[in-house]
Amino acid sequence: MAVLLATVTASPLFGAGASPSAANIQLNQASAAQTFDLYQNIPGLTSQQVEYGRVAIPRMPYNAQRIFRKICGLPGVSFEHAKQAIDTLGRERFTFEQVQTFEAFADMDTVNIDLGMSSLNTIKEMGFEAGRSFRKYVSLPGATAGIAVPMITTFNNMPDYNNRAAQALFSVRGMRMDLAQKGMPLLARLKDNQARAAETYAKVRGMDPETLLDGLELLQKLRQDDAWNARCLFTNKLLTPRDAWNWLVGYFALPTNVQETQFSKLDSRQKTVLLEALYDGGTEAIWRINNFHSVTDANGYEISDATLNSWSTQQLAAKFAELPPSVREQFAGQFRSSNRGQAIGVLKQATAAARVQTARDLTVANLYAITAQGSELYDSSFRSVVVPVLQTRIANRNQGDLLAFLRSIDPESRLVADFISSCAQKGRLTTFFPTDGVKQREILKLVTASAFRNEDSILLFSATFSHLLKVLTPDARTFLITTMAENSEAENSSFAKLVNVILQYYLQTYPELLGPNDRLLISRLVVRYGALNLDNYQTTPFQEWKQDGRLGSVSMFHPDDDGRQSFISNANLLLNNGYRLVPSQQYTIPTLTPAFRQEIERMSGAGLASLFRSMRDRHFAVAFVKNVGGMTIVHTQFVYSNMENQKEMLRRFILSKDEMLAQRGHSYWRSEQIIEPLTKLIEEGRITEADLRSKQRFLSLGSCGGVKVYTILTRLFASSVDILASIGTGVAIINDPYNKMFFEIIANNPSHITWKTVAQQSAPIFRSEWGQDYLLPGSLTAILHKILDETEQTSGTATRDRFIPSRGIW
Repeated sequence: MAVLLATVTASPLFGAGASPSAANIQLNQASAAQTFDLYQNIPGLTSQQVEYGRVAIPRMPYNAQRIFRKICGLPGVSFEHAKQAIDTLGRERFTFEQVQTFEAFADMDTVNIDLGMSSLNTIKEMGFEAGRSFRKYVSLPGATAGIAVPMITTFNNMPDYNNRAAQALFSVRGMRMDLAQKGMPLLARLKDNQARAAETYAKVRGMDPETLLDGLELLQKLRQDDAWNARCLFTNKLLTPRDAWNWLVGYFALPTNVQETQFSKLDSRQKTVLLEALYDGGTEAIWRINNFHSVTDANGYEISDATLNSWSTQQLAAKFAELPPSVREQFAGQFRSSNRGQAIGVLKQATAAARVQTARDLTVANLYAITAQGSELYDSSFRSVVVPVLQTRIANRNQGDLLAFLRSIDPESRLVADFISSCAQKGRLTTFFPTDGVKQREILKLVTASAFRNEDSILLFSATFSHLLKVLTPDARTFLITTMAENSEAENSSFAKLVNVILQYYLQTYPELLGPNDRLLISRLVVRYGALNLDNYQTTPFQEWKQDGRLGSVSMFHPDDDGRQSFISNANLLLNNGYRLVPSQQYTIPTLTPAFRQEIERMSGAGLASLFRSMRDRHFAVAFVKNVGGMTIVHTQFVYSNMENQKEMLRRFILSKDEMLAQRGHSYWRSEQIIEPLTKLIEEGRITEADLRSKQRFLSLGSCGGVKVYTILTRLFASSVDILASIGTGVAIINDPYNKMFFEIIANNPSHITWKTVAQQSAPIFRSEWGQDYLLPGSLTAILHKILDETEQTSGTATRDRFIPSRGIW
């Protein structure tokens, strides 16, 4: 046995380089002592075998020690089992989740050493969600090792969505092993959104096993869209298990045409509950409609013409096969009879048809709910797809009567204001809005009931107020102003203040949009409550910005065709106006060595398209530099590559003295470029609210947008940001010159100028039809956000949650 000990001591028990340092041994000392105490209790150990454990155990990683402790306590354990376990744990590395899973299994009364040893390799293969499912499973009443062991493979083979549904199933009060066994085959067959719906269905408050198992039978029959919407509805906290079951049976499991009939039979409250779910679930339909704006990949990236031209016939056919069945059937003959070049054109036509078909396949309630999220739809999606389809539905359903449609589809006016605001934002209000003054007033009653719920809804309403005033008859306009005046006396003081500011702003800035009686009514309100000095909210941080003699910006581009074109147009404008192109040390992710700098300089001479590709692939940034009015202006250009690099770029921006962050490209990348990475930095504590409030920054949103995202980003930046944003379509012919001119205006003017001065000097940029949709810094929307933040800071009310959900809703 002395020879054995010498061999053990000299051999690499846990793999090359795995021997712990003295410091690690010290940290594991308590765990090793506890493990050795349990090891000594193994029956029949000789003194030499005890000594073997004394040498081997301290060298084991912490996770291995925890597993080994459980093995030492299993019935039937011997030294041979312990030695085999040490060898196995030396070769394999177990995650903490896998350790917990083995511990839960070993704690079962019916587990002996043979089962414990045989389960080590299978548990080693368990993923995070599979392990959590297994632990929940073995904790159920009636669980035995004989039943549990075969389930390891089942959990391992299930997608994460199904495992999360399984965890919810096992957590239902009253769940037993026999019932779980009955439900597992049903749950394992669920696909994607069906599994997501099963998870939220199981989590409905008070859910019982019988109702759950009955529901699983239906969930596996749902179309993916219906499953997604059901998932959203089941998150309603007021729902009972019987309600959830009734929604499954009486709506979601029915064909689309029957759902249309069933909707008309719902009462007002039920319609509101469903509309809220369809609104929350609208992200999926919106995502698909937007993605079909072009031939795109699974992530929504546009596939360039050059790439399509390089594809084989088989690759084009595979992409064509991804389109909806009805569209494939429509274009199949044309596609099959085309040569490769013609097939690309057919694929594009079919993709455009799929965009419209996606909207047509929605129920009218679902279509209404996504129209109310107009800012999330591309302009082309909204104007050319959703609006025409909805217009046809209203014509067929309500003879084109918007008032009748709104009353029937949304009797509690839950989404009316959002719907009207979205149509106004996108320039399509006149498509639906009646010209009759009486009907306008009735619709306004619905709008105000919806818009005047809280501060957020009035913020959204305010951005489209001028669009609404322009289409109202004088009587309807006066009705709206009178209703707002009544709400200016609301008990909610911050809400009332916002309403008063809106009325005061239009009286001072756009009196021509108001009638004589309207102006008189607002004037009396101003006298009664006192006028707020709105100039206080027009001030700029330019004096602070200019102190260091430098003005800096970062423009973010996505690595798709649109991002490349935006980069080239922006770069050409700067180069043609005397800006010098240099490597950016501040925002280049890898270390910018002298050799790398020289390489970037060489790449910069290969043309802007080639430079863009190199920036994307090599993760470096470039800057355009010019001296203007004694100020050094630095416009950095950064191409998105992955989430970690984006987080690092934003971290550097927030902690730097740079003033402007510009998001370029399509709106659907806004979440990945700003919202998600900045949210994660805040959650990780790498960016604090103090960091965000330490400097008033400027955010230029070059993409299509809306007031909701304006509000989200204002709060994400702790209200210490001024924003240029479009509530319609963002275009390069405005974004490029404004971003260039903005710093030049600051450099060429005294530091005390206000946003009014900036607006006056940049006015020529916004004279085209595209410019009408932009919200400039110092606009009413900006003023209202600053007033609301000021009110919250003064009153000490809780800051709104800045941690925004990821893509799906953006």
